Amino acid sequence: MTAPATVGGPAPGRPQLTLGGRAIPVVLPRGDDPRLKLSAVIMTLHVLGQTVLGFKVSIAQIIVSIGVCGVVEAALTFRSLHSLVWPASGILTGSSVAFILRASGTSHGDWWSLHGIQFFVLAGLVSLLSKHLIRPTGRHLFNPSNIGLVWCLLVIGPNHVFAQYLWWGPNRLGVALAYGVILGGAVWILRSVGMIPMALSFLVTFAVLIGGLALAGRSFIAIWHDGPISGPSYWATIALSPELLVFVFFMISDPQTAPKAPVGRVAYGAAVAAVAAGLVSFQPTELGIKVAILTSLTVVCALVPLIEHLSQRPRPERPAERQGRPWSASLAAGARRPAVVAAVIIAVAAPLDAAALAGNKKVILIERGQVGARNPQ
Repeated sequence: MTAPATVGGPAPGRPQLTLGGRAIPVVLPRGDDPRLKLSAVIMTLHVLGQTVLGFKVSIAQIIVSIGVCGVVEAALTFRSLHSLVWPASGILTGSSVAFILRASGTSHGDWWSLHGIQFFVLAGLVSLLSKHLIRPTGRHLFNPSNIGLVWCLLVIGPNHVFAQYLWWGPNRLGVALAYGVILGGAVWILRSVGMIPMALSFLVTFAVLIGGLALAGRSFIAIWHDGPISGPSYWATIALSPELLVFVFFMISDPQTAPKAPVGRVAYGAAVAAVAAGLVSFQPTELGIKVAILTSLTVVCALVPLIEHLSQRPRPERPAERQGRPWSASLAAGARRPAVVAAVIIAVAAPLDAAALAGNKKVILIERGQVGARNPQ
């Protein structure tokens, strides 16, 4: 599998695979890759979900999600780079999709059930295609697993899919272990990618805004709880949910879709929190709240180029730059690019559809336990 370099060939010692006389470079995982750390944390949470937390997702659904996303990512990367690259992003995307997405009717203990597997595959495909096709700035704009989950939940609907509960069950030891894994993983990963200020910016802003909603008398219903959740429980269930912490520490912290400048990252965290709280403010159900939180990242990811532009230090303008194309002309040129059009449609449609969940009587009936197969843990 490994061969010495020849003139014009790969660098010495670099792995390659020879097929039909053609040398194909092979890129293996690096030990310092943050994606490997994140995969380790999510897989640990998967194990807790299967053993002590009662997550309603099967081992087969997890394996298929990871496998499909890994294969698709490897194929798309090979098509663009002509190299066999370890699909770290695809594996992480598949694991994240299976961690949050649930197929209605799947019960904890259905270890090898493939019920609703088409929804997991669809979410994974949407995630990876968005990553490789919607690149208006030369890099992918949206967090892959986030956009796949949002559109799967919105388009397929509550009859067939839902998101992992904000409440992770009555097993106190299991929940304590999960919090330990999440917080320990956050320190382990976020320090290496410089995302701790961003996470704190989100958590503080979101906690204050959700506290304001709790004081204003907001409440929501959830299938795992008798009666509406309001007051301090409203704040604690949303703002301190392990599911929210996973979203903050391991989804919005993706350095590929977040701003690069430190001040931009702080603004980005606060913006995601503000949009999330705004979308949560009128949701009467847990599903609506969870989709609103996920959708906030989709919206703000579309604004990252603007956040990066505003967070840059001003520099003296050269005469040639003053005579460049006016802003309106640049905007008009961008509006003709398919990737830009797709990004705008997604950024506008996602929050509108998420807001529509507030008036969806089907969701309200499901959360009240009057219809559907979503039983509490």
